[in-house]
Order: sequence, then C-alpha cells, then structure tokens
Amino acid sequence: MTKILVLSRAVVGPKMASPGIRAYQLAGALGRAIPGAEITLAIPGDKGGVDLPAPNVRLQVWEGNADATALARAHDIAIARNFPPQFARLLGQTRFALDAFTPLYIEWMELSKRDIQPRWRRTWMSGNRWYVNLQLTLADFIFCADERQRDMWIGMLMALALVPPAVYERDPSLRRLIDLVPYGVPQRPLDARGPVLRGVVPGINPGDRVLLWNGGVTEWNDPFTLLKAMDEITQRRRDVHLVFMGSNHPDYVFGPNAGVFARAIALAKDLGLHQRTVHFLDGWVPYERIDDYLAEADASVCLGYENLESRFAFRTRYVDLFRAHVPLLCTRGDVLAERVGEEQLGITVPQGDVNAVVAGIERLLDDHDFAAACRVNLERVAPTMSWDIAAAPLAHFCSSPDSFASPAGKRRLQAFARAGMYLAMKKVCMSPPPL
Repeated sequence: MTKILVLSRAVVGPKMASPGIRAYQLAGALGRAIPGAEITLAIPGDKGGVDLPAPNVRLQVWEGNADATALARAHDIAIARNFPPQFARLLGQTRFALDAFTPLYIEWMELSKRDIQPRWRRTWMSGNRWYVNLQLTLADFIFCADERQRDMWIGMLMALALVPPAVYERDPSLRRLIDLVPYGVPQRPLDARGPVLRGVVPGINPGDRVLLWNGGVTEWNDPFTLLKAMDEITQRRRDVHLVFMGSNHPDYVFGPNAGVFARAIALAKDLGLHQRTVHFLDGWVPYERIDDYLAEADASVCLGYENLESRFAFRTRYVDLFRAHVPLLCTRGDVLAERVGEEQLGITVPQGDVNAVVAGIERLLDDHDFAAACRVNLERVAPTMSWDIAAAPLAHFCSSPDSFASPAGKRRLQAFARAGMYLAMKKVCMSPPPL
C-alpha cells in the first residue's frame, strides 16, 4: 500500500485561505483517485472542526520541522508547497512532489517591501533564493498552475543543472517531471443557505447591487483604483455596494492594521465611503459559507498591477467566481485575466485606470444582456475545473513507482549545500544588528 503525505504549511480548518484549501482538496482528490492508498493530511495546529476529505484520508497534526521530517520519513511520497531544509536528509528515501502553484520568490519580493527592513531585504531575498533552489532540487515531481508558470520553473530547473541529458532523454516533454495541477473547485453545486449581505450588513438594502472582492488584500492587489472608482459611482448612485470579504488572513499574511489593507481602509474613510458604500467584513469567512456570499454577488472586482507578479500569478480567488457564475472585472496581465477577456467571463481593464473601472462596473451591473452572456460562459467553464480533474497528473505520479528527476544520489550534495546556505542566510537575518 502506497503511503502518501500531504503536508500543509498553512492553516486547514473552518477558516482557511487558498494554500490550506488546496492541501485539503488535493488530499481528497488523491483519496478518490487512488482508493488503495493510505493518505495522511498533516496540518499545523489543532485539527478540530476539519472533516475528512475522503474515506482513506486521515488527519495528523504536526508541530515543528522535526515532526514534519518524521512524518515524511514514514511515507513513500511527501507533497508540500515547500519542504523544510531538514528534508534534504530524506532525499532518495521518500519521493517529493513540490506544489509550485504560486511563484514564491516573486511573492516574497513583494511582501519583503512591507515586512523586511531595507538594509536586510537583499540578504533576506538571497536566502529565499537558496530556499527555492532547494525545493526544486528535492523534487521528484513538480506541479504548477498553468503553462506560463511551467515555463518559468523549467527555466529555473535548467539553470540549476536539474535537467541533464539523461532526464531529457527519458522524457523530452518533461511532463513526467513537471506538469499542471491548477487550483480547482468542488464539484457540488452552489449551496447558499441564506442572506449574509443584503439586509444583514448595515447600509446594504435588499434591492442594492453588490460587488464582491473575493478574498483578502495583499501587496500585489490594487484596492486604491477601485476605491476611487467607487467614489465616482457613489456620487451618482447609492445602490452600488462594494464588500471586502476578509480582513484577518488565517495564515497572518495580512491583517486590517498593516500593509495595503490598512491603507485601503484609510482611503475609504478619507473618501467618506467606509461602511457607507464600501464595507470591510471583520474576520474571515468560513470555508463552508463562502457560497452564501458568492450567491449574493451581482459581480466581483479584483484589481492588481501589470507587473512580474501578475505575469506568473494564478489568481485562485477567480476560480470560485467561475464556479458561482459571477462575472468578474479584473486587471489585465495574469493568465486567468486573459481567459476572462478572451472567453467573455467578465471585463479586463488596464492597471490604474479609474475611468475604465467605473465603466466596467456599470456595464456589468446595468447591461443585463452582457452580464447574462458572461454567466452562460462561466457555466460552461466551471465543470472543467473540478479538483478531481485538476489533480489527475499528481495522482498519476503517486500511482507510479518512478521518479523522472535526476537521480537522488546526484541531487543530494546540491540539496545539502542549498539547505546550508539558506540556513546560514536565515541566521544572518535573524541576528541582532551590531551596536
């Protein structure tokens, strides 16, 4: 019996963000695809309130890298978004599948602008580069969200000498080494159980129109252009309300008192929109109740920037909107935004263009034929994005005894060197500055 470990580095529970949701859903999809396997979903912290995603999946709490290493040693395959450096000791014993659905290095570059002092930022990012290189070195299989990301990761593998001629000759497509597992959606239909916005949130009346910002606000989001657009709309009409769904990220990536989110709340107050036509919900919407909010949305809006982050991003928050058939207004640049524009799933706009955002919102709300066509197109797209379909390449890897990566013996020395450099850089960043 194959023993598979899905190691979540993010919170899995009643309230969770996309990394935790992904770990939970992938464990369930593997359980359904490989019923003869024994699958462990390892989660940090308390496992109370978490249902089993499949009959052959068991839950395990892990605390610290020593626990994670012991769990990985006891399994044939370990799957994670990133592996602790201690896993280098297990190379060749446990096969590793790296979930590379986000461009970690680019995200950390953005977050470092907020969290790291300028004088330490270069050193901190250098350590992260060694960490990402370690992840790729450990991986027997890599799965990412789209072809654009796959090209990026293949380039990095080649630069690290992890695609020698022998690897290429075994599989010139490299699909057995790196393939696509997009972010998926549950197969069940939308399950809305009652109003949560209209007539519930103060100021939103039963006949009002609701725009939903699905998810939190991070450093790569642009709520400021949207708030300026809402200011213009509010001056003409009072029936349009914008709702930001989450203020306290379960993994503490952001909160209402720091970063872009805090600045967005401040701007909403300066414009006189706060809790008038722009509403920031407290806490974080429970995973099982997201459908309630999606069902009440006339449209959704999420803005960002046309930069390197968007080039390689896969906006997981869009996928739930596709499933709920909610037309979307978003900034151009990422791969799903291209799909929104090409398949008429909503409207795409240039970054920072307030006039385009105003026009886009009003078209989604007032052009009923256009909005209806978007919903029809979304209804066609949604069934192709189920977790079971998305996870098929990962299930194939787990069902096979082979690794198509460079032999573990040849990667081991590289792994130890990259783990050592990362730990050294981390120590430097954590050391107090000299007096």
